[in-house]
Amino acid sequence: MTPSHSDAAADSTPVPGWVAWLFAITGILITVTLALGSTVCATDASASCPNWPGCYVGRLSPQAHTQPVVEFVHRVISSSIGLFGLASVVAGWLHRRRNRMLVVLPLVALLGALASGVFGMMTIRWGINKFEAALDLLAALISMGAIWRAWFVARRPDSRWHWNARSRLGAAAVGTLVAGHFLAVLVSGSGSLSRCMGWALFVRGAGDGPLVAWGLQQAVMVVGELLTVAVLVARLRHRVSAWDLLLAILVVVVLATGILISAAGAQEGLDVAHAVGTVLILALVMTGTMRDSVN
Repeated sequence: MTPSHSDAAADSTPVPGWVAWLFAITGILITVTLALGSTVCATDASASCPNWPGCYVGRLSPQAHTQPVVEFVHRVISSSIGLFGLASVVAGWLHRRRNRMLVVLPLVALLGALASGVFGMMTIRWGINKFEAALDLLAALISMGAIWRAWFVARRPDSRWHWNARSRLGAAAVGTLVAGHFLAVLVSGSGSLSRCMGWALFVRGAGDGPLVAWGLQQAVMVVGELLTVAVLVARLRHRVSAWDLLLAILVVVVLATGILISAAGAQEGLDVAHAVGTVLILALVMTGTMRDSVN
């Protein structure tokens, strides 16, 4: 996620504020789509809309039931990302002389979102294997990281990425969490919450992969969790912000729901809170690391 500096001040024209707003809206849509995707996974809602792009054959929208509605809203928002992503690429292209990352990063985000959308369509149409599902998640995570980085570049196009103690720690946390989520899709069974971007629950279920692979994934996820807590402590010691307080609340929620799920078993409300909280934690650690790199 480390961008190159813009070409030696070839153009000092300010980047209009609407460009940053466009990137922010696109970033929000991608993040919300990931959160909804984890909800769909945690509630197994994808099967409730068996057709694509409509929910049922001969009917575009779902019946008024929770699961198909969640899945259909997920699809609608996912589809809108293509338009906003394309608009972001065009906006970046118009101001590419200010910083070439203004077009490179939105393009990466658009390609990641399109790849994830194709995998989503394949899932409904004829199904995908675990490796393809892991690539689907990775593409979406890359897309989210790229567009949020583009937002920071649009706000401060002359800034360089500075490696300091907090940005290094944050980058390590992001990389480890992404690796843990990627591995979770590969080794988790269809009934495991880990595949829905959950944190390590240490509950081995039917259909989970070989014990060694499953244990490795849980270990990687634990390291990511510990690094996340370390990032949070480092930021709170440096300067307390509303975003870091939100991160602290989400960490508590995810840990608490994880303990309850491990002890009492899966419950839809807890599963959704755990999975969505995990997505938002990753987004906040990502964006916080980007913020730390320019402070």
